Amino acid sequence: MTRKATNTHFLLETRLIIEERLNEGKSISEIARELQRNRSSIQREIKRHSKYVFPSIFNNYPPCTKSDTCGLKCIECYRSCYNLEIKLCPKLISSPHVCNSCTSKKGCRHVKIYYKAIEANLEYLSAWKEDRKKLHYTNKELEILNNDFKALFFQTRSIYHTVEFFNEQGYSFASTSIYRQIRNNQIEIPLEWLIRPRKTSSSSSKDKSYKKINIDGHTFEDYISYKENNPNDIEMQMDTVEGVKGANQAAILSLQIVPIKFLLLFKLSSKTFEYVLSQLKTLEGFLTKEVFSNLFKILLTDNGIEFYDITTICESFPDINLFYCHPYSSYEKGEIENNHELLRRIIPKGVSLNIYTQEDFNLISSHVNSLRRKELDGQCPFDLVEQYIPKEILANLGMNKIEASKVILNPYLLGQKNIDNIQKYLDDKAIKKAHIIIKKN
Repeated sequence: MTRKATNTHFLLETRLIIEERLNEGKSISEIARELQRNRSSIQREIKRHSKYVFPSIFNNYPPCTKSDTCGLKCIECYRSCYNLEIKLCPKLISSPHVCNSCTSKKGCRHVKIYYKAIEANLEYLSAWKEDRKKLHYTNKELEILNNDFKALFFQTRSIYHTVEFFNEQGYSFASTSIYRQIRNNQIEIPLEWLIRPRKTSSSSSKDKSYKKINIDGHTFEDYISYKENNPNDIEMQMDTVEGVKGANQAAILSLQIVPIKFLLLFKLSSKTFEYVLSQLKTLEGFLTKEVFSNLFKILLTDNGIEFYDITTICESFPDINLFYCHPYSSYEKGEIENNHELLRRIIPKGVSLNIYTQEDFNLISSHVNSLRRKELDGQCPFDLVEQYIPKEILANLGMNKIEASKVILNPYLLGQKNIDNIQKYLDDKAIKKAHIIIKKN
């Protein structure tokens, strides 16, 4: 026996069949059997979406049962009357209560009732869209959204991480719904807290050819070819992050284990090749040569002058397969660029990095790597890193996994010194443009 469909919405195709069968004079039971639906579902569908068709005013047949005693006499008064009692045809008393199959429609002077599939479908879609706009939360869920949820979202600026954390507590929030409700001002989370996509200038007219003469074997095309031939090799991406340009300005060397989005940040006294090479050698000492060589099978970076001494890098680290993106093509190493956006929620662009210590960058890395990621099926990079770096070695890097409820990705992570430093280099307009939220005292 075929099981009847339940808890499924009617489609236009189904409604067209219902209309066609009503026109043929089929009963509701017969229609229900054909569509494998409950009889009550078909009955509700017809009743909910049937339309009244009032007779012409020229036939002098009032559609209301109160027409003889009503003191209000006007043409088509039934359109605005609140006390209307429709005078129905006796045939409509029996099922299916519509006139679709009636043979006496032409001369009938009664109010008619029709089920029309296309009109029913449009009415259903309109009601469905309106219902989707409403909030369907319990009082407890609304309290959570406007308090604890709001607080954690302010800390992380990540809807996904916040939703995942609260859903583990037994709730069933949806990221897409939360985004829509914030944009519609339906819940008490400010719209400006949402991170909007960063606008980038078009680089289509720029020359993306390599300027370095001896780059053969290290191009992005070579990188693609190497990955195809060595799919199991671990990939790292490398970049530098600037604060303020200048010879005496500190920078950050960033390294990312691509498969798990695990980010490492190291302070450089200056953005030069010498400091980059020195930091890579220090990292090799921390990780041991065996772990370092395994992690850095593939190293993809950009065309910054601080990375462009190919010969020295390859001689210092013979196991590294070094490759370069095309000029003006940071999207080719988009994984690390995405993590840089998380870093910029804490220290925005244009702020000097001189006051920060390596401990500060270890703290930032700990929080970035503790953020839940949709691409990692709800896990955070810290959950997966021990597959790449042994636990006892990882502890030497000064990073620790942060509890989901304590992850902070805003300027307050580094305390008042960070707030003061941001306000020293950026005015209110620049802070707002960077989508940095600093609460006023």
